[in-house]
Amino acid sequence: MVNHINQIGSSLALFEEKLLEARHLSPKKDLPSSGLITAAVLVPIFVKDGSLHVLLTKRSDMVEHHRGEISFPGGKVDFTDPDIKHCALRETSEEVGISPDEVRLIAELDDFYTVATRFHVVPFVGVVPYPYEYRVSIREIAGLVTPPLDIFFDPSRRREDVWMIRGEPVTVVSYPWNGHNIWGATARIMKHLVELVES
Repeated sequence: MVNHINQIGSSLALFEEKLLEARHLSPKKDLPSSGLITAAVLVPIFVKDGSLHVLLTKRSDMVEHHRGEISFPGGKVDFTDPDIKHCALRETSEEVGISPDEVRLIAELDDFYTVATRFHVVPFVGVVPYPYEYRVSIREIAGLVTPPLDIFFDPSRRREDVWMIRGEPVTVVSYPWNGHNIWGATARIMKHLVELVES
């Protein structure tokens, strides 16, 4: 298992191959968005020191939703967005300064709902350049978090707790890393990505 994790976590070509194959065999699951706010996020993958990493953001205390949480670059679909993919790339550019033409999209993941804030989230996986001179939105982003992709492939690092939300039991996935707690929809999306690549 460790060797398998290391192979995926160090090889962008293998990661892409497995994700594309899994997405071909298991088409994307769309969820209805009626009554919810639709948002798009980018799962940005980059190569650093020979291994794959994920670019995450720590939300500032000035944003309306998910203050202080670790999340992907992304946000609500705007009336100016011609499609959902454009929204993910536009929001990534606005939040961390990566130009859309410098993102190489690989695949679209299954839709997700956020439990507490009732968003309908559409995630895209893309490769971004590294090193890169990020231009972070001070209003929206308090900092960047760049965990190795390997940690999400290691089941011993994943926690699953049951919370009562609106009187219903909800399984909350989290990945503690380097003093941060990666949880909620971000963690569930990463768990889904790992399951696709390992399928």
